[in-house]
Amino acid sequence: MKLTTILLTLMSLMITNCKDLEGIDGDYEITTVGSNDYSEYDITMSIEMGKENKISGKSACNQYFGSFKNPEKNKIEMGVLAGTKMYCSDLDEIEKEYKIHLLKVASVEVTNTGLNLIDKEGKVIIVAVKKEDK
Repeated sequence: MKLTTILLTLMSLMITNCKDLEGIDGDYEITTVGSNDYSEYDITMSIEMGKENKISGKSACNQYFGSFKNPEKNKIEMGVLAGTKMYCSDLDEIEKEYKIHLLKVASVEVTNTGLNLIDKEGKVIIVAVKKEDK
């Protein structure tokens, strides 16, 4: 009986927590990483909220994918990211900086144009603009 109660409580918390970031599903263009304007690079992010909370996209040269947890409200715990490994010497540093910042994301703020991804100190480290639905 206790186990059933605990499981039901945990399941309801998981469902509630996923709803805290409801509406962030979709495709985004990354415009800012750290203090750098990256709008000229083809950096994208797709978010799919659900059982696995998936994230994927293009990090200037390579494709990446992974998952994240949503333990409470707008908080994020990034999981392991994987991706392709094509050689793009001219984009290597840009790609590296984006991935480093992406792994530091601790929370999300929904804006009028997309998302601000924030580190644990409360600093906006990535700005993502939502792509228009076509």
